[in-house]
Amino acid sequence: MTRRRDAVSLLGEHDAEARVEAFHQKRAEGANGPLATPPPVADGSMFYGLLGELVATADPSTEADPVGVLASALAACGALVGTNPFAQVGNTRHPLLIWPLLFGRTGSGRKGQATDTAEIFMHETGMGYGDICVTGLSSGEGLIDRIRDPDSPDDTGGTMDKRLVVVEPEFATVMARAKREGSSLGTVLRQAWDGRTLAVLTRSAYRATNPHAAIIGHITPKEFRLRLAESDMAGGSYNRFLPVYVERSKRLPIPDGVNPDTLAEIAGKLHKGILAAGKVRRIAFDQGAQALWADRLYDEFTAADDEDFAWTEFTRRSAPYCLRIAGLYAALEGRDRMSADHLTAAAALIRYSIASAVFVLDKSMRDPKLDRLRRHLDQASDTGLTRSEISALFSRNVPKHALDEMLAALIASGQYAKASTSTGGRPAVRYRRVGASVPAPDE
Repeated sequence: MTRRRDAVSLLGEHDAEARVEAFHQKRAEGANGPLATPPPVADGSMFYGLLGELVATADPSTEADPVGVLASALAACGALVGTNPFAQVGNTRHPLLIWPLLFGRTGSGRKGQATDTAEIFMHETGMGYGDICVTGLSSGEGLIDRIRDPDSPDDTGGTMDKRLVVVEPEFATVMARAKREGSSLGTVLRQAWDGRTLAVLTRSAYRATNPHAAIIGHITPKEFRLRLAESDMAGGSYNRFLPVYVERSKRLPIPDGVNPDTLAEIAGKLHKGILAAGKVRRIAFDQGAQALWADRLYDEFTAADDEDFAWTEFTRRSAPYCLRIAGLYAALEGRDRMSADHLTAAAALIRYSIASAVFVLDKSMRDPKLDRLRRHLDQASDTGLTRSEISALFSRNVPKHALDEMLAALIASGQYAKASTSTGGRPAVRYRRVGASVPAPDE
């Protein structure tokens, strides 16, 4: 007869691990636990429709985080479809503009790879993506000048095409510029996210009517926390951005890149989807979406409106962002009604974004390897990971004592468990998130 024992009892059989666990438990006394806020874990339902197909197609060819590829693709597509389709919240018109701010550690975040991967499909659509994609966001006046109204029919400096994608690989520099005395950058960014006419009082010639600008920023969590002040967050410039935490998804020493034939196939579908979206105007709820929004999602994404934490300031626009993303999913299908499926996919990304904000703004000391291990265990769910599989996550370069410490810290938190299962030979030991299906260990 087998007897269920908890993880602490199991570790107690191994003196070295027990000592490590006791150390972590002692550190956790009087606190919420030995682990910092967990990194976000993706819900597969966010990878919906054509853009979900794009991510799935690209994933085997890149180390980029699929969520980062998706967020970058949403931003690029939202810009390409132009000003015609929009979602409406009360009397406020929301263009389908998505501004992802990709957070990733230096070197291992693969932020640039995520955006690069999305962009190769956009360039291949033949929709002029290269003509509207720029970098170097230095001032409000500079942004306006790039899409300003022509002064006359002969003014070659102005443009009637108000679409723009600004990719900022060093978003920390943008934050520093926005803080300069007299800078109009923050004000202009807020106007641009709303789709309002861009203008500054000091330069009457600088005016951009019906702007349609998307911004994709890259920054490390540490840089963001160092440069951020409470006044910046309360001012509303940064809650226009959709925080998205990214990590390297896999190790590919020599990636082949997307197969050219597959790239052309997806790009062709995108071309048709963007053309169809451009013919759509106001996007409303269908019956199923209206019920889902009213009964559940609206309260979920506005619940923190009256809370006063750094992460809630960062996510004040979760509700309209959910509608923008769902609206874009619908528009790419040529529909003027968002469905419950569109909303469900958008809500999954918004939940991931909120978890990203909490994770990024948690100032606890972190162990990047421990964060990575937790994320993989959370994604593994019921399956869990063996010690060998965990070691392989780090190319087997983590010493045994360091791996012992990480695993003991996980179990001491109460959020993870270790269990052995019968294999007919030596029992297999697996680590799982608590709440997953963990078989009783054999005696």
